[in-house]
Amino acid sequence: MKVKAVMALLVVGLVLLSAGCLGGGGKTTGSSGSSAVSSTSSSSSSASTGSTSSTTSSPWIPEVSPSNLGKFIGKNVTVKGKFVGIGYNSTSHTYVLTIEGDGKKVRVIAKRSLLSVLNPITVGVGTTVKVTGEVKNADEVMAKEIVLLEPLQSPKLLPIGNVKEDMLGEIVVVEGNVKELKEIGSNLKLVLDDGTGEIAVFIPGSVVRELSNDTRSKLKEGLGVEVGGYLDEYKGTLEIIPYTASGIRPLGKPLGVTTSSPATSTTSTAETGGGVKWVTVAGLSNASGEVYLNATWVKLYYSNHNYLMEVSDETGKANLTVSRDLLPNPAEDGTGSLLELVVDAPSRTVKNLSVLNPNPSPLLSTANITPELMGRTVVVEGEISGFKTIGANLKFTVVDGTGNVTVFVPSSVAGKLPSDLRKGLGDGAKVTVAGYVTEYKGTIEIIPYSPEGLKLSR
Repeated sequence: MKVKAVMALLVVGLVLLSAGCLGGGGKTTGSSGSSAVSSTSSSSSSASTGSTSSTTSSPWIPEVSPSNLGKFIGKNVTVKGKFVGIGYNSTSHTYVLTIEGDGKKVRVIAKRSLLSVLNPITVGVGTTVKVTGEVKNADEVMAKEIVLLEPLQSPKLLPIGNVKEDMLGEIVVVEGNVKELKEIGSNLKLVLDDGTGEIAVFIPGSVVRELSNDTRSKLKEGLGVEVGGYLDEYKGTLEIIPYTASGIRPLGKPLGVTTSSPATSTTSTAETGGGVKWVTVAGLSNASGEVYLNATWVKLYYSNHNYLMEVSDETGKANLTVSRDLLPNPAEDGTGSLLELVVDAPSRTVKNLSVLNPNPSPLLSTANITPELMGRTVVVEGEISGFKTIGANLKFTVVDGTGNVTVFVPSSVAGKLPSDLRKGLGDGAKVTVAGYVTEYKGTIEIIPYSPEGLKLSR
């Protein structure tokens, strides 16, 4: 009997123990499930309130002052400043904005698509902007986003006669009657007159393509138009460049102003002659005869007794044969310059060229003349060493304290050097050399392809 009682108690105990264990397991599971729900709820709450939790937000980008950019090279930052100017880099096909803060100016490299916020008719210099992008060096940021901040500074509508050279790079707004209109390739060029003066307006092809049909149809001689853009200069003549379609507002009727006498056409014979045919780089392959082309000079090479000029526009790149006598001054009009070219399309040979927008070759130390610059025009200064004559050619080294670089002067150039310059060339002489970078048997050289590329320095 006692044994049965003991056995009964053991069975009851085992049942209770089993129930407790099962109950405890259920409780633990419930607690865990509750924690998971709570955590999810917490995360959702954090996301909705802008929490910087690593599981719910994008990487943090620091905001830095212009004077501290040098500490963040290669990193993404946000920097604020006043918009003070704008220009165009024809080599990289990018715009260069200048902003200023803390007494320091910063270059902001930006694609044209980022400039849509800078409507030049409503947003002028002095406007505060916020730029987010990668720091390239202590003075330069590659923009990924541009945001307008208060206060906005709207440009004043200026009489054309008040637009002056000291405003280069600034945003200006004018209105006038279209006195001249011509197509240059895919670009448009206007001459506006408001009675106080005249000014040229150059509308790049990329902007022309964005003009509405209504706007394009109202750009006609005799009708008024309001234009906003940055002020540039071409061959001593001021031009307004609207970098976005919003900078062009046709008025649909003439302005009630007394304009000056009809302008004397400055168009070259090549532009006005009958049968003129403008093409793009991509259109060269389907063109015949002589055609006209606006393109950026990218690189220069020498091959099979010919110079090859690589040019580009928004449609592509091409190599054109060009004689040395047609090449621009390597110091003043280097690679990156915008050219107007007369080309024999079948042979891809340049018959004539003029510089529309010059890009001076950069002055570099010899240590910075690297293979990455092959085909580009550069300028170096230093002392001549190892001067020698090789047939009718000249060869020497320029030493400037950072290193040295070889200069090869071909006979076609050496034979046209002024006598006083030729006599002054020799070891110890200080010289300035402008030419294109090339390589010969593994050695980097600079070739001054024009007598204008060599000068004695004092």
